[in-house]
Amino acid sequence: MIKNSVIILLVGGLALSACATKRYGRMQPLSEVEKQNYTCREIAIEISKVESFQKQITDGTKTNTKSIAGVIGDLGIGNTQEKHAARRTANDRLKELQALNAGKNCAA
Repeated sequence: MIKNSVIILLVGGLALSACATKRYGRMQPLSEVEKQNYTCREIAIEISKVESFQKQITDGTKTNTKSIAGVIGDLGIGNTQEKHAARRTANDRLKELQALNAGKNCAA
């Protein structure tokens, strides 16, 4: 009886910790329409949005209950993968915006 209870608690804990992976979201690459139509002002706004998103990722990596549950469930691998994927998409979009900014001769 006690053995079954322990197994149920372990399985339940693992199931709950799987739901504890943090979600940061993703940034989309620039579309052709954006590349053609963004003005220097709009590019600056989009760069600001990417920088804000990057800050949210950094702030989201602070330890909280989801971090602890994620470490218990998968040794923190899911949270780390999610963070890296979010950062990668943000960095890719930022590079595209910076290239567009330079290509349109926008002031720094």
